[in-house]
Amino acid sequence: MSDLQCAARLVIVTPRGLGDVKWLASQLYRERVQAVYAADDVPDTGPVETLAEDLGVPCHSSHGDLDDGTDAFQEVVDRHRGETVVVVRGGAATEPVLMLVDADGTSVHSLDEDV
Repeated sequence: MSDLQCAARLVIVTPRGLGDVKWLASQLYRERVQAVYAADDVPDTGPVETLAEDLGVPCHSSHGDLDDGTDAFQEVVDRHRGETVVVVRGGAATEPVLMLVDADGTSVHSLDEDV
């Protein structure tokens, strides 16, 4: 049976992916982002705060371990069903991705895909 709640839309970005915050903010203009979260493993929250300011949304720094499946990650998913948020966490990826999470599972897409 399908999940009756809307999926949480998480834009996953690593610190390396925050090299051009203005570009990223311009890519997210249609997403109606509600908040920006930064994991504890993000060494410099300056670009995270700048992204939140550019998007006009709250920034939640040092929000714990935001890797898939952790309690902090699940808390963000549960809080933002049907909404879009940005999650900045450690990793080597340079391109942001869109992760859709609901009770039926997780799917990952590029930002330029229509989903």
